[in-house]
Amino acid sequence: MKALIQTDYGDPGRVLELHDVPDATAGAGQVVIDLEAAVVHAADARTVLGTEGFRKKLPRTPGYEGVGRISQLGPGVKGLNLGTRVFAPLGAGTYRERVAVSAEGLIQAPEGDAVQVALLSLSPAIALLLMQDFVKLAPDDWVVQNAANSPVGRMVIQLARELKVRVVNVVKSSPVIPELKEIGAGAVLLDTEDLRDRVVAVTQGAPIRLALDAVGGDATTRLANCLAEDGTVVNYGAMSGQPCQLPSEMLGTRGIRLCGVNPARQLARHKPEARQAIYSRIGKLLAARRLQARIAATYDLAHAIEAIQHALTIGDKRFGKVVIHIKDIPPPAPAAEKESPAHSVVSAIVEDVPLEEVVAEIESVG
Repeated sequence: MKALIQTDYGDPGRVLELHDVPDATAGAGQVVIDLEAAVVHAADARTVLGTEGFRKKLPRTPGYEGVGRISQLGPGVKGLNLGTRVFAPLGAGTYRERVAVSAEGLIQAPEGDAVQVALLSLSPAIALLLMQDFVKLAPDDWVVQNAANSPVGRMVIQLARELKVRVVNVVKSSPVIPELKEIGAGAVLLDTEDLRDRVVAVTQGAPIRLALDAVGGDATTRLANCLAEDGTVVNYGAMSGQPCQLPSEMLGTRGIRLCGVNPARQLARHKPEARQAIYSRIGKLLAARRLQARIAATYDLAHAIEAIQHALTIGDKRFGKVVIHIKDIPPPAPAAEKESPAHSVVSAIVEDVPLEEVVAEIESVG
């Protein structure tokens, strides 16, 4: 099988090469996933460059996210079927044709365009968790977020419509404002020193209890200043390259809470049934075209090095994600099978149920 192999750190054209390697084989408790598509994150590109904090043991195959179908079941694996589409575990090394992974905790992926589905394993799930894990939001509540044009920020905008939550979106440059309006953003403001006054004008003084921060630095302070007393800032990124700044009077006098979140760890805090409920509903929204990820470019596996170079050139924030399309695998023919109790819970969620009811279900099992 073909796999992209990294042997050193530096320029992708120098340290990466597509090789023929031994085929993946499922050991005890494992499955083999025939990969359909994989995402190129900026973090993936940094591991190739060897940026501080992103170095991995070499040689290795890069690739943090991916989706594919189970082609082999190892001894002792139960509850999974050949042909089932699943997300590869985060960090599995997905720039290859096949990968052997542990069967435990695998999440079933929705049907539909594999390139779009590959983008669903992280950003939309994290967007939903950001809005439901830290503050209990009700319809018509306000949220404020910066980096609104990032992949997660765009998902927040789209999912907020389903949750009936209102969002003040903060960005660094005006050219992106029309783009966000096209996907349903309401208020979009530039991140300037008078941000709080302009947010108050938009919300007409309504309290905001949740702020989502992907920038860090003094941008964290500006978001926190928009919050009501005892509000919560959830930081999930540091696009500024700076640590979060929050004056002590905000923490003490106003009771503002600052939480940091690691996306993979936050997902892992939820039970498998809750994670499956999230992805099942996300898949339904994708099928209905009520949720779409932005794609900058698609490459085949033979041009994976060019895909990584592309991601290094444009980043993965404004222009969307670069995706490696590995192969098309048709879904298996439908077969009648007995529903398990866990599947019954998920099936009920997949129906046309309002997303707020899905959130309630997630909370009850998570």
